[in-house]
Amino acid sequence: MLDTMRKRERLLLALVVAGLALAAAASTMYYARLDLTSTRMFTLSDAARKLRDEIPESVRISYFVSKSLAERHPGPGEIEDFLRELESVSKGKIRVRVVDPSDDPAEADGFGVAAQQMQVVERSEQRVAIVYTGIVVEYLDRHETIPSVLSTATLEYELVKAVRAVVSNDSQVVGLLVGDADKSVSGDYQTLRASLARAGYETRELERGRAVDDDVDLLFVLGNAAMDRYDAAFVDAFVMRGGKAFFAVKGVDVRADYGLAASAVPDGGLLSVLSSYGFDVERSLVLDQSSLTVPFQVQAPSGSYQVQYVRYPFWVIVDERFVSEDSPMTARFGGLDLFWPSPLRLRPVDGVEYVELAKTSPKAWLQTERLAAGPGDQALYALERDGTGGQYLLAASASGSWKSAFMAGDLPYRDGAPPIEPPRPESPPTRMVVVSSADFLSDLMRMSDSGFNASFALSAADWLSSSDDLIAIRSRAVADTRLNRVADEGLRDFLVALTYIVCLGVVPLGVAAFALARSARRRRAEEGSRPSRGGEA
Repeated sequence: MLDTMRKRERLLLALVVAGLALAAAASTMYYARLDLTSTRMFTLSDAARKLRDEIPESVRISYFVSKSLAERHPGPGEIEDFLRELESVSKGKIRVRVVDPSDDPAEADGFGVAAQQMQVVERSEQRVAIVYTGIVVEYLDRHETIPSVLSTATLEYELVKAVRAVVSNDSQVVGLLVGDADKSVSGDYQTLRASLARAGYETRELERGRAVDDDVDLLFVLGNAAMDRYDAAFVDAFVMRGGKAFFAVKGVDVRADYGLAASAVPDGGLLSVLSSYGFDVERSLVLDQSSLTVPFQVQAPSGSYQVQYVRYPFWVIVDERFVSEDSPMTARFGGLDLFWPSPLRLRPVDGVEYVELAKTSPKAWLQTERLAAGPGDQALYALERDGTGGQYLLAASASGSWKSAFMAGDLPYRDGAPPIEPPRPESPPTRMVVVSSADFLSDLMRMSDSGFNASFALSAADWLSSSDDLIAIRSRAVADTRLNRVADEGLRDFLVALTYIVCLGVVPLGVAAFALARSARRRRAEEGSRPSRGGEA
């Protein structure tokens, strides 16, 4: 009997060990993850899961990370876990290796992985260490490099773009055309340029009054105050050959270098071309109760300068409730701040489908007559509020075929410049996006903590290039996390007052009332127990 029980115990132990071994083996091939985040941040997208179908041969992903950094920061561990998961779902099409380049950085340096300085404290001594954390995607004799990465926030998007670029051997070129005389790419659009480059786009600065290069896939027109009809004709020619364009334009020019002096953009130029495409940008300014608070340097009566924080209705916060749910660019809206926008109206033309992307809140109004946007003009901000209050369109997209704005033959000319060749009368099917704020993609986004503006531009670039699956990855990674979600002043004041009442009134009174009630209950219990114990009644 005892031998039989021992045999059963040994058999059970062997079965348990075998079951654990099989479970461990199965976990390397099959796994499950519970992702409770609202944007599914920690779940691989369909684009990443199906990436293996786009890879004819295997792709090698090398993660160069210094051991000293991995021991001190959680980012490298999360990145490696993500890469291993991507390797697992690729079914052998993606191979991942992790390399510590500390001893021999030649390979990492050769691929363009950026070396970074990190302060390290050891044994009460502080020193500066050179660390690496970058990713290289290799396919055949080609490679793409993500020079620096320390989190998984946008890693999936960047990796999918890099793998597709290295496999197809095709890099899309984005032309950056600055249409304002007081701005340049190097001086005012470094954040946008860096964001596009990091997303895998090759950027190129273009000149006004010259034809757009034939190899430019996407055109970003940034501003329009200095563009006349001659300059605009080259943009029209680009669209007529099937080029895809993003327009950040304005109806009112606000000069930050002249005390925020505002003046309407003259008729003609690029706005007339956009009008022929069905986009009318009005020569007025939109103000909204949903707006940013902006620090201004103002001169005090004593002559000294001080910083004054002004609720600035010209810098409009676009609420997620007032964006399109149908467009992939705004389906998972991360946030958008528009600086000095103008109202945008659509006049649909035949053969074109339009989508209203973003609107103001219903508590917006216009400034149409006396344009005054300076910090000292606060008394003039609301002069037309009663007569122009309402909701206004600020951004729209369209896809289809357009007729040329110069099809009537009235080609512009410029003294001393070569004549313009007649454009094609009609474009092949193409796409465009129009935002009625010329400055929202400038480096002003750094000052206002509006990094999601660049994310919106990247989503637009992906939509223009028909990469809708990439938009879903990026839009779930970047969101407005600032503590200014309540833009309605009345509601915000009510919530502030309610917070004071609850924290300084209801909670202390509740604690005091609970203490008094408990003390009274204990006193009654003690008094009731005295007769049974022989004490005083």
